[in-house]
Amino acid sequence: MSETAIEMEDIRYVYPDGYTALENVNMRVMRSERVAILGPNGAGKSTLLMLTNGLFTPSKGRVNVLGMPVNKNNLYKVRMKAGLVFQDPDDQLFCPTLWEDITFGPLNMGLSEEEVARRVEDALRAVGLEGLEEKPPHHLSVGEKKKAAIATVLAMKPEILILDEPTANLDPKSRTELAKLVNNLYKERKITLITATHDVDFVPTVADRVYVLNKGRIIAEGSVREAFSNFKIMTEANLEPPIVTRLFSLLNEQSDIDIIKPLPLTIQEALYEIKRLMKTS
Repeated sequence: MSETAIEMEDIRYVYPDGYTALENVNMRVMRSERVAILGPNGAGKSTLLMLTNGLFTPSKGRVNVLGMPVNKNNLYKVRMKAGLVFQDPDDQLFCPTLWEDITFGPLNMGLSEEEVARRVEDALRAVGLEGLEEKPPHHLSVGEKKKAAIATVLAMKPEILILDEPTANLDPKSRTELAKLVNNLYKERKITLITATHDVDFVPTVADRVYVLNKGRIIAEGSVREAFSNFKIMTEANLEPPIVTRLFSLLNEQSDIDIIKPLPLTIQEALYEIKRLMKTS
């Protein structure tokens, strides 16, 4: 069994109108990793994700998922193993009821009605939408729609969960709930988690490693802390580090020495540093 979840080698993708969305992209995600594809709008993140699921075919290079080449012969197997959740949940929810939306995938796998029902109930529990089975998806809130879209993928029992801009249009409470949800799925189901986003404050909560994508090229790769500590790379990618990281960087600049190192990435890390400084003052 391959220990590599997704591998891209020398990927180039050109749209029919001649626009080059990706160029010379090399990426490897191992099983059970939490990886973020970080980049501004228009960087090529969604295009890259479409290649992992076989929705797009590279103009050059190769894509492997769990050791399988992503081609027409393997599309069915690839899509069973790698579940892609679109940025806009309305692209994924099209049936009259939530139950029908979540059953759509398992039914097309030829599973028994009993197995389909078990999978749907399990997916609804996992995302916290029990009791909404008969509700029309267009009556759900944006946060509920995001969870419902994830549930449609979970019902397929994927080994890889791929999220495209998951925090788009979410309020702060829904954003926090989503981070908790995907991390619970990661821990409990031992899935590989890939998140494409420009939400720099969300990344430290759902990823351990980052690929920075800008103008179709990967310009940096490393741990989340390494990426956000490299202000030059962040500027090149038209991004900024998380707000708490920027704040503590400014505090360091006001001191003769770096009193806070490494820089915190989350509120929890910032709180720890503040308590530490209070004790030493």
